[in-house]
Order: sequence, then structure tokens, then C-alpha cells
Amino acid sequence: MSQPCAIKNCKRASRTLCHCCNQNLCRDHFNEHDDLLNSKLVPLADEVNTLNDRISAINLDDMMDECRQELDQWRRNCYKTIDDLYQQKCRELQEYVSTKIDSQQQSVTALRTRVAELIDKQETTKKDIADVTSTIHNLAQSIESIEQNIAQVDTTSLKLDDTMIRIGEVKTQSCVLLKLSTPSHTIGRSGAAWNAVAANDQFLLLHMNSKLCLVDDTYSIVKCANWEYGLILGMCWSSSVNCFIVLTKQKIFLFNENTAAINEIHNIQNGNWHACGCSDHSLYLSQSDSNSSVFQFSLPSTHLARRLVTNQNENREQIDSITCNRGTILLALNNISIKAKTIQLRSDNTFNILWSFQLDVTYNSNRTRCCSLSQNQWLVTDWYTSRIFHLTQNGLLKATCTYSSRTYDIILFHSNILTILTDGRIDFHRI
Repeated sequence: MSQPCAIKNCKRASRTLCHCCNQNLCRDHFNEHDDLLNSKLVPLADEVNTLNDRISAINLDDMMDECRQELDQWRRNCYKTIDDLYQQKCRELQEYVSTKIDSQQQSVTALRTRVAELIDKQETTKKDIADVTSTIHNLAQSIESIEQNIAQVDTTSLKLDDTMIRIGEVKTQSCVLLKLSTPSHTIGRSGAAWNAVAANDQFLLLHMNSKLCLVDDTYSIVKCANWEYGLILGMCWSSSVNCFIVLTKQKIFLFNENTAAINEIHNIQNGNWHACGCSDHSLYLSQSDSNSSVFQFSLPSTHLARRLVTNQNENREQIDSITCNRGTILLALNNISIKAKTIQLRSDNTFNILWSFQLDVTYNSNRTRCCSLSQNQWLVTDWYTSRIFHLTQNGLLKATCTYSSRTYDIILFHSNILTILTDGRIDFHRI
């Protein structure tokens, strides 16, 4: 005996089993069901056509342009690193050869003087003759050695690792604040250390124990130089001059990562400086007198290019932090007049505001620091409240947390090591 149709209020007997919904249906309702399912294919086909149109409209050259720019920048940086090392070794070779020649020249001059004195006195002994003869022989051998090969240069092949450049799917930046519970490594520092940090592709630059120290990605100190120039207000890396820039109240210095030499930039003086940041071709500085100004200096010339103003009203606004990334400048603004702290992202070309975000913190006059993350996202830290804010590329709050200690400065090193300066220590978090 056949079963009734599964559709409510239908009196007809079922004729078939619908395998889609596993129901027994009469002929009419089965046809209706079949037509309904088939009708849903039309809008789905339209969506498929839309997807096809979108994928066909993609311009590969435009899509890859930013990635190519990053590769080109990497190549330029590598060429510059090689050229800088070449120039350094040429100077070392010149110095080595000059020292060697000068030493022999001094020996020859001293011998000539000795012989002239003996000729003048006319009291030469056999010992004098033997001494002069021996000295001439030794000098002749030394000069012959110089003539044959004055120096030896040993080089090793440049080792390029394919993993130096990774190409693959863009990974969505997860919330880094969820990974800050326990540092993966910590370095202690004294209370006398200045509260600033900078990084390039290879090293972190820190101030510890009255020295500027370079730290690698194994947390080892690889190079140090005595620092005798007072309070450090800020540091940043410049690819244009291939040096770290170190900012003090009145002076600005270059720190060479290869030689650990510290040299003053004499073109920029007496600025009452407060914060610094570098783009590919410019150095940006702010002052501590709350004049709402950013001074842009061209690199490597260090000539003043322009003075930029963050507001045109009478509010007293101090710029606590300047962070440059991919054609943009992130400013941490401390508006003393209205007692508010604001983060602004601006174009480094036009200086137009791209977005603005006001920090929800108890107002304080202490400095706010910032650093860039991947995918044009940002971290902002407020020392007074120990809070860290994670902002998206559009200036939206992604997350916030209160750190275990007061945070003086923050920076991302090697794309996955978040470095935080705190009271008495430097925390490293793998993210």
C-alpha cells in the first residue's frame, strides 16, 4: 500500500521518494519541489558569472605593484649594504697600506739620518758598519715584500638564502595583545638607561649601562659603544644613510651599525627636540615646546624640506611619537589645551589626515609611543596607564590590554619579536 504525500493537507498518494529531502511526495508536489530546486540554480549561475567577471577584471600588474616595490626596496637595501661594506673595506685597505708604507718610510728616514751623522763625525766603527748594513738588509727585505704583495684580501662568497624572501598567502594579523602574557626572553637594565629603542632588519639598538648596544635576534649583544651625550629622547633607523639616528635635546647623532662609530649631524642644531622618525628619504622631528609642528629633513642631505603643522588653532599640542610606514606617518599627539591624547595617521606626501583615534586613557603629560605592525596595523602604548592599544589599518580599535609593567617604548623586531621597554627590563614577545 502506497504512503500518503508528505506535504501537509495533501490527500494524494506518494509516487516517489525525493532523495534531496528524503520525503515521499505525490507527482505534483515532486514536480513543484524539483522546479523549486532548479529555479535556485539561476541566481547561483549569476553569482558564478559575477565572480568570473571579478577575477577577469583583476589587473595583475596593479595587484603586484606593491609587492614588487617591496622586492625592489629589498634589492636596493642589499646593494647599498654591499656598497657600504665595499667602501668601508677600501678605506681600511687604504689605511693599512698607508700605515705600512709610512712605517717603512720612517725607518728609511731614520737610517739616512744615522748614516749622515756617521759621515759627519768621521768616527765610524766596525760595529756601526755592521749595524747599518744589517738595517739596510732588513729594510730591503721589507720593501721587497711590499713590492711583491703589500696586502692580502680574503673574501668569502655572499651566501644568499632562499628563505630571505618568502612569497605566499597573506596571513591575517591576529591580535598580538593575546600573546603578551609571558615574555619569551627578558634582559635586565638599570634605571639609568634611557627609554628609547630602534630596529632595522638585523639589530635592535638599545641604551644599557651607559652604552649604545646592538642586540640580534638571539637576544645577544653583538656590539657596543660608550654614550657620553646625555638624555636620549628617541631613536630610529634610516635606510638612506644606513645608520641609526639618535636624538637628544639639542643634538642629533648617527650610529653606524658596522663600526659602532657615533657622529654628530652638524646641519641640524639647537632644536629643543622631542621625538623623531624616519621614512625612506626623510627624517621627521618634533619639538618639546608644544608648537604642533613636524620638521621634515631630506636624507641623506639633512636639509630642511618643510615644516608641517598638525593644527591651525591655538591649542598647545605636543607630538610625542613619529612612526613612518609605507608612505604614511603615525603621530601620537598630546593636546595640552584640551587634555586629550590622539593618534593620527597622515600621508607623508600631502600630510593630510587619513584617520584619527582618541585614546581612552586618564589624561597625563607622559609620552605615548607607537610602532607599526604588518598589514599597516599599529600598536600604541601609554606609559602612565600601562595600556597598549592595537589599531587596525583603518584606525579602528582591535584590542587593548594593560601590561604587567609600565611601558616606556615598544617596537616590532624581525616581524615577529615585539620588544617592550619597561621598568628595569626589556621584554621580548614572540608573536
